[in-house]
Amino acid sequence: MAFDIDFEIGSDTCVARLAGDIDIAVVPALRADMDAALEAGCRSVVLDLSDVAYADSSALGLLVWLDHRLRPVGGRLVRAGANDDVARILELSGLVQVAASVQMSSSVASALEGLQLPELAHEPLWSKSIDMVAAVENLGSVREEVVAILGSLGFADSALFDIKVALGEALANAVRHGAPADGSGEVRVEVVAYDDRIVLEVMDNGIGFNGQHAGSDDVYAPSGRGIMFMRALMDRVEFDHSPLGGTKVRLVKHRPVAGAPR
Repeated sequence: MAFDIDFEIGSDTCVARLAGDIDIAVVPALRADMDAALEAGCRSVVLDLSDVAYADSSALGLLVWLDHRLRPVGGRLVRAGANDDVARILELSGLVQVAASVQMSSSVASALEGLQLPELAHEPLWSKSIDMVAAVENLGSVREEVVAILGSLGFADSALFDIKVALGEALANAVRHGAPADGSGEVRVEVVAYDDRIVLEVMDNGIGFNGQHAGSDDVYAPSGRGIMFMRALMDRVEFDHSPLGGTKVRLVKHRPVAGAPR
């Protein structure tokens, strides 16, 4: 991700122009630079998101942190230029904290199909596996690889973005919470296609996790929304033991019928 932070001449307002993906790989550096700008006298912040292609719960954490810093000095935070997908994710962020049962879908028909998925009774069409070292630097490339794999399966762009965010949250949890402290962390993503759904399994070799939300119940808490994002954006989310020794997160999304409009 690229970003720069400029002070507006003759004012205490700074503009942060962001480009690329906002995730846990970049938020620490961005937050450090924002902190330096605030210490240098910035009292109001405009976040230019017009070139941001991806945002997950880390982005909301950044916004919450900025809000906490600016409110005591009477400052303001303005989000500008987000595309429809990024804006929708940021709006969903606050909602899922107070309404964990909320999900998102591109249409009524798609929502109903996702809710009524039957138990699997047939073999998959194909499956692919991706292995990665458990490091935040690898998250973006794996997200993009999975979306490329799914690109020919008839998903609307908005559905692909939802899958990308849910997968990103599962990967981030695997790296942040599932990876052993000794640096031996590994993560595997299994992508399985059926004629009526896709299944993504994210496995790690950490200490294990049962999928229970452990974050703060405060809507303004800076983290702890990843699981709620997964549940809101996918049709089914399940947690199990990983064959690697840690946790397996299973994400299921209804697949459009061949020939249906995107």
